[in-house]
Amino acid sequence: MDMCNKRVATHIAMLFVVAATCCSSAYCETIDIGDRNQIFIDGRYLESVKDVGIEVCKPIKTNHKCLVGSLGGYSSIIAPDGKYRMWSALTKDGVNWRRVSGATQPEPDDILGAYFSGATVFVDPKADPSERYKLFDGLHNTMRASADGTDWQTLTSSVFPQKARYPNGMDSHNVCFYDTRINKYVAYVRVNKIYECPPERVPYYKTIGTQRYGGENKYARRTIGRAVSDDPTKFPMPEVVLEPDDKDPNFGGVKVMDFYCPQVVQYPHAQDAYFLFNCRYRSYEDWYLPIDMSKYPKSPTHFTYNCGVEDMELDASRDGIKWERYDRKPWIASGKPGSFDSLSMYMSRGMHVVNDEIWMYYIGFDDPHTGNAEAMKRATLSRVVLRKDGFTCVEAEYAGGEFTTPPLNFDGNSLNLNIETSAIGLARVEIQDEAGNPLPGFTMDDCDRIHTANSTEWKVTWGGNADVSKLAAQPVRLRFELQFGTKLYAFRFGESTASSDAVAKK
Repeated sequence: MDMCNKRVATHIAMLFVVAATCCSSAYCETIDIGDRNQIFIDGRYLESVKDVGIEVCKPIKTNHKCLVGSLGGYSSIIAPDGKYRMWSALTKDGVNWRRVSGATQPEPDDILGAYFSGATVFVDPKADPSERYKLFDGLHNTMRASADGTDWQTLTSSVFPQKARYPNGMDSHNVCFYDTRINKYVAYVRVNKIYECPPERVPYYKTIGTQRYGGENKYARRTIGRAVSDDPTKFPMPEVVLEPDDKDPNFGGVKVMDFYCPQVVQYPHAQDAYFLFNCRYRSYEDWYLPIDMSKYPKSPTHFTYNCGVEDMELDASRDGIKWERYDRKPWIASGKPGSFDSLSMYMSRGMHVVNDEIWMYYIGFDDPHTGNAEAMKRATLSRVVLRKDGFTCVEAEYAGGEFTTPPLNFDGNSLNLNIETSAIGLARVEIQDEAGNPLPGFTMDDCDRIHTANSTEWKVTWGGNADVSKLAAQPVRLRFELQFGTKLYAFRFGESTASSDAVAKK
């Protein structure tokens, strides 16, 4: 299935070309990839390029109304492991959910469970079994632990310094997890960053600015902060790692967009990859929008200040600090007028591989961010679907293009691709030595042309031979040739679970 959006900004590919030029006089640093899966979220594997670029791939909105009403805005979706028992709902097929409450033992054929709360549940791989599950509640600044999700003990009520809490931040769905790349606990939390407004906007912001942010010319926007610790019960002040910039909605010198609910996931199916499902919140403020705000609830400070609409942006990172925002177009767009997700949405915590697909969930609303009680009764849990690794891909111009990787050290006996050619597309791969010379038996002409392929585990062959084990002792480069709409999502050395049953010689 074709889930890719239009080409991401050309400047990304141009930056990759510049990087390649810098490496032309000497070998670039060799990357040790072993047998780990590699995805294309930046230019790491595009040392030299010709007519190719990175694409953002949109998920398919199923528009299934999995559950409706009394969901709140925040949720975690968890795969039952036979131990955890704190559920709000369970499902056998991912589509039809049943509500449960309290300590519930999932049935053997339940594949997913939901927990509706502003707190985040995660498995702590370093903890004693009695504290295997952690419950991080940023709003109340607490960390709890449990062996099975039924009996929770409070480990601390001061996870972050008091200065990090509301009104400075933390009052939304903050997340915490154990980062296996750096072997530390990482938290992503809301930080209300303070800005100065121009004099003509002071009458609008002076009440909230004076009460909360230290001056009548001050206002704040939600940004994403990150903190790292060896101890899940004690974090330092978070540092802002992503905030709206001058390319984002800005009127009269005032930022009118927030980054809300920092849903960051360390992607478990590839090396060095993080995804941020960035809830973008644009405020309804009547000084720049010709809109009747009288129908929305009035807040204590200013009746238009905390009302607005939301959609979802996809961002990615290699280290969880520096984020690539790609084309900044919506990854999950607002629904049609009157639909359950027409005005606001919040990504659920968790992603789940089902066969060759990734399933993710979100809660949608047909009302802006207002806290309207009637709208909360219509809150709807729905599902989106994409192929495994299918957040981004490399695609060439229609007539064809190519790219070459930096030197790679690998383990394994075959090269396996997550690739989609559909009916017309074609692809080939050449293996080169560290200096860029084609290796005998693995040249582009030797490669069996890849076609009629839609597989997450396509085994590349050269003259019918897939065995590359003799090359594992030396650094190699991969040169990919893509034509006629072929999309390359990932590559991996190692054993393949699929066969290439549709190959043809050039």
